[in-house]
Amino acid sequence: MKKLSILSSLIILVACNTAPETKTAPAFDPAAARTEIIAANQQFEQAFIKGDSSAIAALYHADAKIFPPNMEPCNRNGVGSMTVGIPKMGIKTMKLNTEAVTGGPDEVVETGNFEMGDGTKMLDKGNYIVIWRKDGDKWKMYRDIWNSSEKPMAMK
Repeated sequence: MKKLSILSSLIILVACNTAPETKTAPAFDPAAARTEIIAANQQFEQAFIKGDSSAIAALYHADAKIFPPNMEPCNRNGVGSMTVGIPKMGIKTMKLNTEAVTGGPDEVVETGNFEMGDGTKMLDKGNYIVIWRKDGDKWKMYRDIWNSSEKPMAMK
C-alpha cells in the first residue's frame, strides 16, 4: 500500500511539474512571401487588362491606401474604380516585375517595375513600391505607389 501511495504521489508531482506546451508562430519564410506576392501580381495583371475593378480591389488590404501619379490618394475601392477605364485606353498587356521583397512576418516591401502595352508596342513603363500586410493568411497590398518613366499616356 505504501508503494502505491508513493507511486501516486510521484505521478502527481511529475504531472504538475510538466511544462505546458507553448505554440510558437511559424517562422517567417521570405521565399514563400515572394512566391505569394508574385502570384498576386499575376492576378493583378489579368484583372487590370480586363478592367475588373472587383478583382483589383480584392487584392488590396481593407485599410489600403494607394498613391497614384498625378492624383489624390485613394482606398482600395478607388483604385478598383480607376481600372474600369483601362480597356478604353487600349492597354492589352501588363507585366509587373518583382525586383526585391524584404521585411518580416507582418509586413514586407516589394520593389519592382512595370510595363504596359497595346499588344504590339510598349505604351508605358515605370517603377513601384508596395508594402504588403497580412490579412488573415494572405498577403494583401497595404500601401501602393508607382510612377511612370514615360510621358503621360493619352486616352483613346
